[in-house]
Amino acid sequence: MKILTIDTSDRSIVGVVDTDLGDVTELACEVSADTRHHAETLTPMVAKVLTDAGITKPDLIVAGTGPAAFTGLRAGLMTARALARGWDVPVVGVSSLETIALGAARTGADEVLAVIDARRKELFALRARPMGPDDVAVMSGPEIVKPAALPAMLDEAPAVVATSHPDLYPELADATAISCRPAMMATLALSHQGRQDAGEAIDLSTQPQYLRRPDIHNGGVPQPQA
Repeated sequence: MKILTIDTSDRSIVGVVDTDLGDVTELACEVSADTRHHAETLTPMVAKVLTDAGITKPDLIVAGTGPAAFTGLRAGLMTARALARGWDVPVVGVSSLETIALGAARTGADEVLAVIDARRKELFALRARPMGPDDVAVMSGPEIVKPAALPAMLDEAPAVVATSHPDLYPELADATAISCRPAMMATLALSHQGRQDAGEAIDLSTQPQYLRRPDIHNGGVPQPQA
């Protein structure tokens, strides 16, 4: 099965993976250096990874649900949904923070504090522990925290900090550099599908995690809609 992954929780990351024979193999990946113009970059990135992977359409689309800034996250999820409708293939969502946590767990971390830039000098944060090789158990979050709060959080409960931008704040200087790689997104989605099939209440929807309103609304808690 060929899976297209799209994440816009930070910079746009688009990829294609192959899950034949039980292994998740990354066939193609494109990462944009731009953290803001997601809508303009996504379509050519999708076209490029499909060409590089040698396919015309995937069997499944996996979209990162954030949390993230309103505009970028909306662009990624709307693109994933539109492609799914056009190709008549299923689309599922996975938490971008859980994806980062899984990537850090694969490096040997026993507990992970995954963080994504929330702008306004804040971070989106989620604490998780490995749950086998293909999934994580969420301990707390997602939530919005100040970078200055990280040392106290880690003193209270030690964890490996994982983020795609360790150079963003001084408090992240010792963080492990982990991004939402296509293989980790696909692995997490397949694990969640298996758990859902086994009867667990696992959310596979593409409902976005905004955590707050966009800047135009002066912050606050958003309405639960894309």
